[in-house]
Amino acid sequence: MEARERCRLPDDISFEEWVRYVFDHPVLAPKWWWRDPESGYFQEWDELADTARTLSYITQLFEQPEGLIRRFTHPQIDQGIHFLVSGSCSRHLSVFSDARLPWAHRRRGIDAMVPFYEKLIAPVYQNDLSHVEGGPSDPNRPNWACYMWWDITSMYAGTDDAENDAVLHVFEEVLKLKAESCLESVLHGLGHWYLRIPERTEPIVRRFLQRTDISPELRKYAERAAVGRVQ
Repeated sequence: MEARERCRLPDDISFEEWVRYVFDHPVLAPKWWWRDPESGYFQEWDELADTARTLSYITQLFEQPEGLIRRFTHPQIDQGIHFLVSGSCSRHLSVFSDARLPWAHRRRGIDAMVPFYEKLIAPVYQNDLSHVEGGPSDPNRPNWACYMWWDITSMYAGTDDAENDAVLHVFEEVLKLKAESCLESVLHGLGHWYLRIPERTEPIVRRFLQRTDISPELRKYAERAAVGRVQ
């Protein structure tokens, strides 16, 4: 118990301490958050102890993420995004669906995904694609968290029209960017959301397909995403 308590961070950590908690770890297998507390790598913080704090930190990070590029390696950023977004690793993004928090605050956090893609994901992942056979081969340029964002997140198309509208707005705005990693990421999401609200997702992808500046590989992927044929 004593070792586990040493790994437990206080609920009221600062934003800077939280950023280090999410990103400042060596890239190992298994990941630091799945390691035994005795390993010296494991840490935990209760993101649901103060959901307003968690939402505030996520929003601040999403709105101004570019500083991460100077501080952390590409693999560390990919690992941190994986931890932050995946519902099996942490519950951070569940705050976007927490009705106890003001909708205006939650909407701001969801909207902040757009600058997160533009200011961090685009320059870090650039035009790396994951759906092509073999995927990225350079271990220094992992693309997993970018590509799988909308596959592993706890945010799904559902009955909350306001939340659906907010996420679809993110998809539409990100599809205006140049970096094909960003485009592939949200096309992957739109492909999955097609299974719930095809009447809303397919038109978004069809409009995107009018672009003439995308690679043949990404165009083929978008055609499949338009009708929900993604994995």
